[in-house]
Order: sequence, then C-alpha cells, then structure tokens
Amino acid sequence: MTDTQTPPKPEGLPEGIKYEAPKPPPKQNPVFRMMGMPNFRMRLPSRNWMIFLTIVGSWTAAVVYDKREKKKAQKKWCDLVAHVAQQPLPVNQMPRKLTVFISAPPGDGIRPSRQYFKDYVKPVLVAAAMDYDVIEGRKEGDVRYGTAEQIRRLRRKRGEKGADALEPEMDAEAAIDMVREKMQILPESGVRGDLVLGRHTWKEYIRGLHEGWLGPITEPPPPPSEVDASPIHPPTKARTDDPASTTENSDVANPESEKTPEEEKKAEEKKKPYPPPSYLPIDKYSSATPSANTPSIFEPSQPIHQQHLLGFLKTPQRIYNFLTRRHLADRIGRETAAIVLAAGRPYEQGSSFSSFSDTPSDIDPVATRAPESDASPTSSSPLSQSQVFWEQQSLLIDEESRWHKSVRKPRKEDDTSEPIWTADIVIDERIGSRMRKFDLQPEEEARANRLASGVEKPNVPDPVDLRKEKVLIGNLDDD
Repeated sequence: MTDTQTPPKPEGLPEGIKYEAPKPPPKQNPVFRMMGMPNFRMRLPSRNWMIFLTIVGSWTAAVVYDKREKKKAQKKWCDLVAHVAQQPLPVNQMPRKLTVFISAPPGDGIRPSRQYFKDYVKPVLVAAAMDYDVIEGRKEGDVRYGTAEQIRRLRRKRGEKGADALEPEMDAEAAIDMVREKMQILPESGVRGDLVLGRHTWKEYIRGLHEGWLGPITEPPPPPSEVDASPIHPPTKARTDDPASTTENSDVANPESEKTPEEEKKAEEKKKPYPPPSYLPIDKYSSATPSANTPSIFEPSQPIHQQHLLGFLKTPQRIYNFLTRRHLADRIGRETAAIVLAAGRPYEQGSSFSSFSDTPSDIDPVATRAPESDASPTSSSPLSQSQVFWEQQSLLIDEESRWHKSVRKPRKEDDTSEPIWTADIVIDERIGSRMRKFDLQPEEEARANRLASGVEKPNVPDPVDLRKEKVLIGNLDDD
C-alpha cells in the first residue's frame, strides 16, 4: 500500500497558510485550436494598441458623423424644393432651364469642378427636376468666350446684324428652335437664371457679360501688323534675262498657288488662338454703345463657393475641410435652393466692400476700383467720380487667397491671352444696374428648418400609380 503523495510545500510561506496549486488553463475550443488561434483572454490592450485604436476610432467616428450630417443637410434643402418637381407642365411647353458655368480651378483640370458640382449642387437640382445647360471652360478665357457668344447668338436671333450685314449661318441650336416653332412648342415661362461655380468662373462670367452686350456682334478686324518695308518704296526683285531661272522660279511658286481656298481657310483656322481674343477691351466700356436688344433686367445669377486647395503645406486645412463637409453642403444647398425658388433682388452698390454682408470681415479685399473712364458717361453721382464698388466685385473674394501660386506667375512673352483671373473686376453701370441675384426668402429658410427638425413634412403629393387606372380603348373598327 502506497501512501498518498502530498505536493511539496513551497519555501518561504508562513505557517498556517494553505498552498493552492495553480489552476489549469481553460479548455479551448478544439476548432480554434486546430486553426492555430491562441487562447484569447479578456485584458486591457497594450499602450501601442490603445494609441492605434484611439486614432482609428476617432477618425472613423468623425468621418461617419460628417457623412450623416451632410446627408441631413442636403435632404433638408431637397425637401424644400421637392414640390417644384410635382408642378404640372403642359405637353407643348418647355421646362425651366438654368445655365451652369463651370471652369477648371486654377492649377488643376476640369474634373474636380465636375465632381464638386455633382456632389453638392446637382442633388438639389435633381430633387426639383430642374433642367440645365452647361458651359465649361478647360482654361482661362473659355467661359468668357462662351458667355459672350451665347449673348451674341441671342442678339442675332432677334434680328441684329453685324457690320458685314451677312446672314448668320444655321447652327444646331437655331435649327432646333426652328423645329420647335413649327411644332408650336412654347418656350419656358418665368425666370431662367445662371449658376456660376467659383470666383475664377465668376470673373469670366462678368467679363463675358460686358463683352456680349456692349461689344460688337461680329469679330472686329485685327489691328494692322507692322511691316518693315515701306509701302511707298516696295522691295523690287532683281531682273534677270535668263529664261531658265525664270521658269525655275515659276515652278517653285506654282505649288503655293495650287492651294485651294478650303485648305487656306483651314490653315488660317489652325493659326487662330482659342478662345478668340475679346471683342471689347475693358478700357472701351465707356465708349461702347449697348445693344438695342439689351433687356432692362438680366436673368438672375448666383455665384457658388468652390472649395479647392492644392499644395502639401495646406494638408491640415484640407483635412479639416474633409471632416466638415456638412457645413459646405448646407451652404451650397441653401444657395442652390434659392436658384430653384427663383426669388431675386438687385445687386447692391456702395462706397466700400465693407458695406456688403457677403464679404468676410477678416479678409483684406483686393482692390477692384473701376477707372473713371469705365463709369457711365451719364452718371453724375459723387461715387462714380471717385470710387464705386459693386456687390459683384466682392462675392467669393476670399477664394483668391487660396488659389495655386502658378496663377500669379508672370506670363510668357509670346502669351497674348487676356489675364482675367488675376485682373480686377470692372463693372459698367449700364450692366451692373441690370444684374440681379438669387436670394432665399426668410420664410422659406424657416420652413427648411422646420423640415429638418421634423415639425413639418414636405409638401409633396402622393405619387399616382397609373397601373391601377383603367385604360379605355376606342372603337378600332370606326363603327
């Protein structure tokens, strides 16, 4: 008979304390054990894991919260204008159509502007079922030319002719308008409006507006080029009596003379710069005569803020903008809703930028003083004789300080294009007084806040299911 073995008593324990053997590790799931997974225990993570989880969790929470609030802000303004999409429209009438002006931001391509419009502006327009035309600019001057050409096309449509008194060529838009007139399709009723994205596009829009209404309807003749030879004493060729040399010269000249007029025209078009130079310089505003078809009030316009930053040193600001896109969506949604609801007011005129509420107070505005020669010749106010500031000059001016530095680099010697982005905005009184701005009414803004809080529901009628209606078919046999 063997005695039961007692576990050895560890040394160092005082007498009277019983020794307990260590507990065996808990049994692990055999499936996890076969997969080679360790036996996890509930414990606090290490310092490094705590730092990692805190950073990742905070960033994820900030992004998720911003996306949720951004959707709420956009839904608020979409619900405000949703009733516009349910308004009945006759079958022979065109819907209301806006004109959207988009240009590539300074130092970048056109794609960021397109994506910006798609993310912040388009949802509100789609909720209101608004139709729109787009005028894009890939480089400086494209929007200026597109705006001016659109106005000149309208002037030609109203019967205005240029200096050559030639009939304008039939383009695609004129052909479509002619077909609509034959089909008795009525044009859209009410206000149209212009949506301009960014300060740089706004400058080109203002420049094109002046060029279109104050400038000529046809391209003016180019200035005479400097000729080295005097017209009084033209260069004479050396006379030779050798018939062989005469035939050689004629043979060399024949290929140049064999060019058809079409080839010469194509060669001239290739040499022309695009966009074409302005038909009306800024210093000729005061001496220009407005078109007889100039309306007393222009279609309202709305410049939209474009947030676009480039450069490694602006990374902290770009991170902040990425995490606060909800504020940007709310601001742009408000401005787009004002365009849809079509309430406007005239642009203000004052003696300084500080008189306009849209100008930030912490930004030093760039001087945009119009010269005395650019004022209206009939103006006799004291402001026009010294310094006249228009609200159009101060809108979105805070964007200029964030433009890429490549915009301010000196131009090349062979670059003859007009610098519009870096130039000051000059407003002629005959154009500035006719411009209007979209403005959201206080009662509409209060209604949007009630929609966001859930106090009021969107005023949208219930959709009608046409499948439930009985289809009546007439007598096909004509009995």
